Amino acid sequence: MTEHPIRRQAVRTALAAAVVLSCVAVSRPDPTVSFADTATTRPTGVVHTVPVPGGTDPDRRALGARATRPFRMVGVTWSDPDATLDGTVQVRTRASATGAWSGWRTLELDVHAPESGPDHSAEGVRGGTQPLWVGPADGVQVKAAGSRLPAGLRVELVDPDGGAPAAARAPEPTASVAGQPPITTRAGWGADESLVADPPTYTTDTKAVFVHHTAGTNDYTCAESASIIRGILTYHVKSNGWNDIGYNFLVDKCGTLFEGRAGGVDKPVYGAHTYGFNTDTTGVAVLGDYNTATSTATVRDAIARLAAWKLGLYGVNPSGSLVMAAGADNGKFTQGQLVTMNRISGHRDGYPTECPGTNLYGDLPAIRTAAAALNSLSVHGDTNGDGRADLAAGVPRATANSHPGAGQVTMLPGARTTPYAGNKAVLTQESEGVPGGSEDGDGFGSATAYGDFDHDGYEDLAVASPGEEVTAGASDEGGVSILRGTANGLTGQAGMINEPTAVRTSGARFGAALATGDFDGDGGDDLLAVAPGAGRAWTVDGTDRAFSSALALSEGPVRDASVATGDFDHDGFDDAAITFATTAGDRPLVLVRGSSSGLRTAEPAVLAGAGGRSLAAGDLSGDGFSDLAVGRPDAVGGGEIATYHGSADGLTTTGAAVVSRGELEGADAGGELGASVAVGDTDGDGYADVLAGAPGDASGAGRVFLLRGGADGAGVPGAVTYTQGAGAVPGAAEAGDRFGSAVTVADLTGSGVAGIAIGAEGENAGDGTVMTLSGAAGASYGPTALGTTAGVGIGGELTR
Repeated sequence: MTEHPIRRQAVRTALAAAVVLSCVAVSRPDPTVSFADTATTRPTGVVHTVPVPGGTDPDRRALGARATRPFRMVGVTWSDPDATLDGTVQVRTRASATGAWSGWRTLELDVHAPESGPDHSAEGVRGGTQPLWVGPADGVQVKAAGSRLPAGLRVELVDPDGGAPAAARAPEPTASVAGQPPITTRAGWGADESLVADPPTYTTDTKAVFVHHTAGTNDYTCAESASIIRGILTYHVKSNGWNDIGYNFLVDKCGTLFEGRAGGVDKPVYGAHTYGFNTDTTGVAVLGDYNTATSTATVRDAIARLAAWKLGLYGVNPSGSLVMAAGADNGKFTQGQLVTMNRISGHRDGYPTECPGTNLYGDLPAIRTAAAALNSLSVHGDTNGDGRADLAAGVPRATANSHPGAGQVTMLPGARTTPYAGNKAVLTQESEGVPGGSEDGDGFGSATAYGDFDHDGYEDLAVASPGEEVTAGASDEGGVSILRGTANGLTGQAGMINEPTAVRTSGARFGAALATGDFDGDGGDDLLAVAPGAGRAWTVDGTDRAFSSALALSEGPVRDASVATGDFDHDGFDDAAITFATTAGDRPLVLVRGSSSGLRTAEPAVLAGAGGRSLAAGDLSGDGFSDLAVGRPDAVGGGEIATYHGSADGLTTTGAAVVSRGELEGADAGGELGASVAVGDTDGDGYADVLAGAPGDASGAGRVFLLRGGADGAGVPGAVTYTQGAGAVPGAAEAGDRFGSAVTVADLTGSGVAGIAIGAEGENAGDGTVMTLSGAAGASYGPTALGTTAGVGIGGELTR
């Protein structure tokens, strides 16, 4: 880390006038040396301080060469923590083993106390240089030159082991959990916890990682790494006057990661690493000088793995960017200035410095790519490419821009444990880039569906607003907005899809039911949208937005439409299943097969009475064919779930398995089993399971059932019951909650096993909520978490 770039001209001017200070003969230890810690038996953390005397020239100071107590690290500090040294500080040291003097080495000047927190407010905080690891030494000489050098200059001689021989410490990594890389704990590198006076301070989350180098020597062995870090801790606390070591993490040239500042490696600990941007960030420092050295593959991999894991705790793609407000005037940005940063940035991006060195800074693009690649597994519903599905909750009754019922969709990014509401995105038709504008009753978010329409590897989101007015004077024609996935989440740049002008009509409510699938086998998803008021459906090509011919569902309007897609005949083209209620009360199941030209809308198969109110598809029997689950909440006895199996001839209803509400725990004739269904592998056994909501159970408190898949499909054996307040499910079961009003199955944590999300639209007298379960972790998201108001029935629409 070198001098501040914005001050270089002033430095050059000062140095041009500086007189080269001569070396003086080595003397015996100076009787004026003060020892910050005189205990000789202490195992770690001794600092000896020597004042750097002033002279007649305020721009030059020097400490003559002299013998000292043993030390291994050296730095220079001054009295005012907010003062800067516009110049240079150079040191040379004497090796205790040989008595040979080193050459002159320039200390880095970019250390600054944090902008807030105990480090900045504590008494005794000092400004200073970066410490320099020099190995065992017993002599020092210092010279400083610059413009009006700050008062109170003194040299800090750090012995991290208190005079005892430095013992090589084998790394003691923590257990690696949920994607966490091995990290040597503070105990593993021998932190002297007695140095840390105050408890850690926490911020809200971790939005970015700043990469540093320590700017010390590269001439160290990895067996010395722990001793170097103990020296940095001692210097930061005893010399700078901070509460703890400034960096959250460190990594040595062998790629070993070390826990830095205390407080928990998986917690958002407030550090002292990037002045102006310490809030909601973490700092990792590589031991060494990367202006002169080049990083190794193991170093780059260690940083990438740390960043991927740490940012993943908060649903962040490490290859993305964000806008941050500077927390202080730091010489590069003014307090409050909005700055666009990469999620993995160098120290120089936020502060006037050359840190993390030219070579390591040049490695950051590759580190970002490597970090993103660690989450490269394609996951359905992953809009930001971080390897975890994101949770989309449609709230069509929400008010937007003072328009009741205009609607919204709230996106909660998937994270390592549960979706992280702190990074939620609330999307309405007032959001930048989202097409249209909010109007009363648009119902934006009434239906949603994930799909990668543009083949870029990021899942996009189709959002219906069936109450949309497209033609002046018309009403409820409907529209579907396509929101593009990016490394930073969804943007609204893809526009709105409406029915063809020639057939567009009021009351059609185009988009009231949505699904996506690769119907033509081109590698990208296409859209299937129902216009129930017109009794028809359409497919729209994801690439060129071309409409298929209309698929006639009924001669008149239909209601309660539901759609699902899957490759039922295993021919490489997704097929579609559509169910609805006709005006006569029939509930058919319409099957349409995919082909190289898309869905064969002219050749549907209509199965009378085989439908229901909800559909979901997946491979329940593990044979490679998609199967279909049909929810029938109106069936006698409290509802039922029927499952149809895929085959080479397509979906067959022959021998359909039916699970009735009476076969499951707590039989309830008013249960409404099948009001919602979702399919996914929740236990990693290779068989998809059926998650089914029964929101009418227990006087409307609601229950949800998981039917385990197997070689014969999904059935009652091993079924799991979920109720509020039981196990990891949050809340308490209350009449009218309607727990199970919507369900979805998705890999929200990137573990490779799907978690579940359950809506309870009646929670808290109609506020509604969404609950998630991933392993043993449960979470609940109400109006505040989803960024909406009370009484809008959250939990009625969850994207699958």
